[in-house]
Amino acid sequence: MSARIAAGVSSSVYRLSQGRVAKIFHPAVSEEMIAREFAAATLAAEAGLPVARPLERRDMPKGRAILFPEVVGPTLMRDMRLRPLRSGSRLRDMARLHRRINACAAPELRSLRQVLRTDILFGPVAGAVQDAALDLLDRLPEGDRLLHGDFHIRNVLLSPAGLVAIDWSKAARGTATPDLLRTEMLLRFGEGPQDGLTNFARDWAARRYVASYSHMAGEELELVPQWRAVVALAWLRARARIRQKAFTRYLDRALAEAGLPPLS
Repeated sequence: MSARIAAGVSSSVYRLSQGRVAKIFHPAVSEEMIAREFAAATLAAEAGLPVARPLERRDMPKGRAILFPEVVGPTLMRDMRLRPLRSGSRLRDMARLHRRINACAAPELRSLRQVLRTDILFGPVAGAVQDAALDLLDRLPEGDRLLHGDFHIRNVLLSPAGLVAIDWSKAARGTATPDLLRTEMLLRFGEGPQDGLTNFARDWAARRYVASYSHMAGEELELVPQWRAVVALAWLRARARIRQKAFTRYLDRALAEAGLPPLS
């Protein structure tokens, strides 16, 4: 095993021989999460999506791992930083891939509505806001589309053959709208730099992405204000405090547009 080539919150990636990599999960990661990544990435590959298809599960000296074929190329985030004038085109390509993902059926995966319910129940918001949000969530459609759950510019690689979606550990089934809104929030408020210029670029990228995806989806997107409110509330359970004031304004507006009580 050679040096580590990537690292994230839940795992690190090491290059192996024969064009393979090992994604080694940190000890705190559950077996369920590892199994979900293997199953969802396999499902995506079988649907013809551009992903690294899992090769095998393996216990390695550094920990539990999934072996993948190596995808050579930078993350979309790195490419956009190096070539900012291409950002609009890259975001359109990413939205097009996202639409392909959401067009696939995934009835065997966990329910996104149940994931959101759990996050709202165990998150920091209680009382009338929590009760109203859960009531709203119960009235939203279930859906059976494939949702990536963490589709952002660090989880898309730019290979010589085109974009490749990686990191399927948060995948679920549901309707497309909340998956789009999750990406919007990650673009605006996910981990990363938060200086003034970067924040301007983040907000621009989020608007551009939503516009591109919405144009492709047409009338398939539904109940956007309602989904935005429950997805934002659920994210409070584990969200890093990035751009906190801007996110609070975003959440307050989302709650009002969905007809939910304010936080305070």
